[in-house]
Amino acid sequence: MANLTNLKILMLAPCLGKFGGIETFCLTLIEDLIHRGASVRLLRKKVAGFQDNGSIQKNEGEIRSSWTEEESKRFSSQFVSPRDAVIKSAVRESDLVHLHNPIVEGEWHAKKFNKPCVMTIYNWRRKGIHPRLLAWRWAVSQADRRWYISEFVWDSWEKKRKYASARLPVVSRMPQGETPPDKRKGFLFIGRWVPNKGIRILLEAYARLEADPQEWPLTILGDGPLREEVLHKIQEKRIQGVQLCGFVSESERHRYTREAKWMVTPPHTKEDLGLTPLEARSVGVPCIASTDGGVRETAGKHALFCEPGNVKSLLRCLRIAVKMNETKYAEMVNLAKIGLKDYVRPLDEYSENYLQLINQNCSN
Repeated sequence: MANLTNLKILMLAPCLGKFGGIETFCLTLIEDLIHRGASVRLLRKKVAGFQDNGSIQKNEGEIRSSWTEEESKRFSSQFVSPRDAVIKSAVRESDLVHLHNPIVEGEWHAKKFNKPCVMTIYNWRRKGIHPRLLAWRWAVSQADRRWYISEFVWDSWEKKRKYASARLPVVSRMPQGETPPDKRKGFLFIGRWVPNKGIRILLEAYARLEADPQEWPLTILGDGPLREEVLHKIQEKRIQGVQLCGFVSESERHRYTREAKWMVTPPHTKEDLGLTPLEARSVGVPCIASTDGGVRETAGKHALFCEPGNVKSLLRCLRIAVKMNETKYAEMVNLAKIGLKDYVRPLDEYSENYLQLINQNCSN
């Protein structure tokens, strides 16, 4: 286990004010770094649409509650605005900078102060000649290490693989333990309620499914701009069996995941990765997923796949799941775990790369 005692690491990540995939990964990695002796400062940079709903503080507090007092003292976090002077001073005071997505000012200050700078790239590259897109390309090209979260994202940035680039999927604190198959119920959707994430077509397909709402409930976690539309649709179509649970803590999310019979992840938005299928597979919960972007990778090759944005295709998968006998389902539980190690990778790779870069920087 790499020892990072006395190292000061700065993480700079974009933030919408709501707990999501980037927040999950940051805290998972930070916890590992803290346990290795490092001091970590996390700056959450407010982006367009930022609205603090308290879910970040809630989940961060839950994770930190298991740390010792000494470990907790070596971590700090705060929200910052773009071009905040705090970003510049934090880079200058750090030994290494880890950017989450191409944050130009973070890369700029790292170069100015000669700090090793690594980058985890979550989003596929948008095409065009807009100044912002060109700036992002510059930031990505200047990073000392580039980690793309999926083959889909990597392909969009580098058709020809470059030195110091790799696919290193983000990880979360995976759920632990498994619920016996006969104790599981229904379908689970976790995600923001925004267009193209699949919540609209999922509700439509579930309404047509007409399955027993007691045995096959549809549990939906999260929230978002489509809240009023979702509530209206459920009421208008009188959809039975839908359980809306809102934002929940990490431990509650893990419980819902363990107790679901199927994880349903049906985006049609060129999804960059898809973290919830990985969490489901880690506890033997098979997935129903669309062949959209990186979701196809993380759902596993034995998932039930539907066409992105196609209600009939998703409905077909839901019907297969409902009609599946116990023997076949038990087989799907085991198949769900195949290939999981390709994505749930040891965190050691990060700390080892950190140390290598810091030592190189000191010797130059």
